[in-house]
Amino acid sequence: MEGTTGRQRLSQRAVEDLRIALPSLPEQRTIARVLRAVQTAREARQREIALERERKAALMAHLFTRGTRGEPTKQTPIGEVPVSWEVVRLEKCAYIQTGTAKGCRFRDDQPTIEVPYLRVANVQDGYLDLSEIKNIEIRADEYDRYRLQAGDVLMTEGGDADKLGRGFIWNDEIPECVHQNHVFAVRVNRDLLTPEFLSYQTQSPYGKAYFLNVGHQTTNLASINSTKLGAYPALLAPRDEQERIVNTLSVCDAKIAALERESALWRS
Repeated sequence: MEGTTGRQRLSQRAVEDLRIALPSLPEQRTIARVLRAVQTAREARQREIALERERKAALMAHLFTRGTRGEPTKQTPIGEVPVSWEVVRLEKCAYIQTGTAKGCRFRDDQPTIEVPYLRVANVQDGYLDLSEIKNIEIRADEYDRYRLQAGDVLMTEGGDADKLGRGFIWNDEIPECVHQNHVFAVRVNRDLLTPEFLSYQTQSPYGKAYFLNVGHQTTNLASINSTKLGAYPALLAPRDEQERIVNTLSVCDAKIAALERESALWRS
């Protein structure tokens, strides 16, 4: 490698001296056919994944408008819903927990602890990416204030406009984990609402439309605060119907996950 002004380049001589494997022409053709087949299969799986995601979005739009019972619908300030459903502010049926900020300074007499914490990068639209978990130092007496609990629905404060409010359920995957201030932990009243039903709502066209409407826009980014999240018009279906809808959408998720695993095998 040669370079000038700190930049490297590949010389013609180095390319000319490069040694490559040179199988026979029949073997070259066989290898090319195999690679084309792999590429074709991978592209087909990607198309299937995209189609299944579209189906899931369409199904969510139907379920959160019509329900599963075939009952009449009623008009509400946020649109059409089944007559047996209620629409209430999220703060009336859930506790919204804000997180801890980075870079806090502590007095010498304040005991602190170091714990794992969840960042915006860990909370994706419909799943959690826990491949990289960082630690944060907090006051020991604030641990319970910021600690995540199993069943918390995690929602992001800001980011790309189409991902605003994206959320997924925390199942205590990492013990003693807290969350940063750009991630909300929504703890539902389970007598009224299941975490899974709320999580699917926020992923649905219905939920995303709300967050896009109330989000504060800056260039191509958007953000919400705890007040706007608390005002989210949560759909409360009868509990048995909540479970049916969750089970139906879980089947979609399982199929998408299986296709993604198969696609990953083609890439390896």
